[in-house]
Amino acid sequence: MIENFEESMKALKEFVTSYDNYHNDVLIIEFDHTSFEGLRTFTPLHPSRFEALILIGITEGRMELQIDYNTYTADKNSLVMIMPTHIISFLNGSNDLKSWVLVVSKAYSEANPYSKDKKSPPVVISYMQLKRNPLTTFEPQEYNNLYACLEYVRRRMRQSSHLFHKEAFDLALKMFFLDLGNVYLSKVEHFITPAYTRQEEVMIDFQNLLREHCTRQHDVKFYADKLCITTQYLSLILKAQSGRSTMQWIQEALMTEAKRLLKRPRTNVQRVSDELNFPDPSTFGKFFKKHAGMSPVEFRKK
Repeated sequence: MIENFEESMKALKEFVTSYDNYHNDVLIIEFDHTSFEGLRTFTPLHPSRFEALILIGITEGRMELQIDYNTYTADKNSLVMIMPTHIISFLNGSNDLKSWVLVVSKAYSEANPYSKDKKSPPVVISYMQLKRNPLTTFEPQEYNNLYACLEYVRRRMRQSSHLFHKEAFDLALKMFFLDLGNVYLSKVEHFITPAYTRQEEVMIDFQNLLREHCTRQHDVKFYADKLCITTQYLSLILKAQSGRSTMQWIQEALMTEAKRLLKRPRTNVQRVSDELNFPDPSTFGKFFKKHAGMSPVEFRKK
């Protein structure tokens, strides 16, 4: 379901507030500020690319997290939705944080009969809508209703002795997503394509290019050429829009990918260096230590 996740299920249980698991395909966990540091540094989650849909609800407090190479701050009554293939890292949590995470594996979604039943009402939150709006803040009553639906899913998950456990659970989870879709799509901002300025369009296109090419292309000129602008103009736009230069974006993306690759079992520094297109492990090691404050080998041990 998730990179190196099944091997670490028992470790995850040790520091979260609540843990429920349906056949390693659907996972519901809850945590607060006392367990956030453990979750933040939990190896399979820092950072990771998931073969799953991930929903993170903030019941109290605030959480800062990174999706791909963008940082988001989620406040009380907000929901973060992360699509498969995106990279996520938990960064910071407030002292009053109280949150939950729902993970639905790609395998479960594809095997679920309701996803292929054209007579059933589909969950109509599209990939592009989620990609454009990963963070949504709900009204308190909307959020509470959604959490009540999640509690129903959890109860069904726990009723393993039910003669029709699978069918009852599938229906409960489907109802959760239909209720979520109903609330999510009622918000007008999710229907209207925002009118971006030229600089905003360049930044969005750059981020898409970075997501696709950062492991192989480290040169600012590559991205500027793809966008049909000069390197100077690209850096000027990114600096104005984000406060970071093009090279800073590339370096941060490389570090995110490097950390993700280094935590995989049986992956050595040579292989990571090759996958990230560094000329040799020594160059990669110097780059990593400069930005992480430790060598790749030390990071793996930590």
